[in-house]
Amino acid sequence: MNCALASRMLDAHIDQELDAATAADISGHIATCPACTVAHDERVALRAALRIGALSHVAPPGLHDSIRRKLPREAALHGRASGQRSPMLSLQWWQAIALAASIAVVGASGGWWIAQPHLLQTLPDAVARHVASLSPEGPRIEVASSDRHAVRPWFQGRLEFAPRVRDLSAQGFDLIGGRVDRVDGTQAAAVVYKLRGHVITVFSWRAPSGHRRLDPHDATIRGFNVVSWVDNDLGYAAVSDTERDELRRFTEAYRAP
Repeated sequence: MNCALASRMLDAHIDQELDAATAADISGHIATCPACTVAHDERVALRAALRIGALSHVAPPGLHDSIRRKLPREAALHGRASGQRSPMLSLQWWQAIALAASIAVVGASGGWWIAQPHLLQTLPDAVARHVASLSPEGPRIEVASSDRHAVRPWFQGRLEFAPRVRDLSAQGFDLIGGRVDRVDGTQAAAVVYKLRGHVITVFSWRAPSGHRRLDPHDATIRGFNVVSWVDNDLGYAAVSDTERDELRRFTEAYRAP
């Protein structure tokens, strides 16, 4: 563990989102590195101050009542201007707008977030495993090859599924190897690519029963971009510090027939 990796994972470490091995490595580094100790203590103090400030900030006593008094007047004016005669309709137009907006937001995004809790909870750990694999000498790999016909067969007998390994050198993404890893306690394949010095790790694992397909979804976790999806009973997470558009382009090429 070095200062650069510890700094990237500091928030996840404080939030206790890392696996036990990575957390122990960071704790050991912080204990022997004065600079990282100061950064850790400052971050903890800042979070405590923000939490206290949020809890102590109270709205003025009359704000709630003034809003309630204002809403009926605005609703009544709106009703007269539009020719409405029903007091109930004129008083509740703002509620209808708020409800419609809520339904639209939930319909667009809620289904993905609520229906796929297992995939969501794996993403912070996928990022942690990606970062833990990095070192100045290069990413940790167990089979080093740019030949997909050498990398894919290597996983046979080591996993209960066959991971997808693609040759994407024509698109600028160089295959450098793979390894067996774990994501959120589940055995996973990690296929590693490079793009102009940026490491891209594609994790894949057996998805829970009934999860056959889920379209790609973007996220940013601890400064790393992540694209996750489910295809043919396998969950996937592509993690990298490259630009989001580049990771999307990689994902599209990786998922193409």
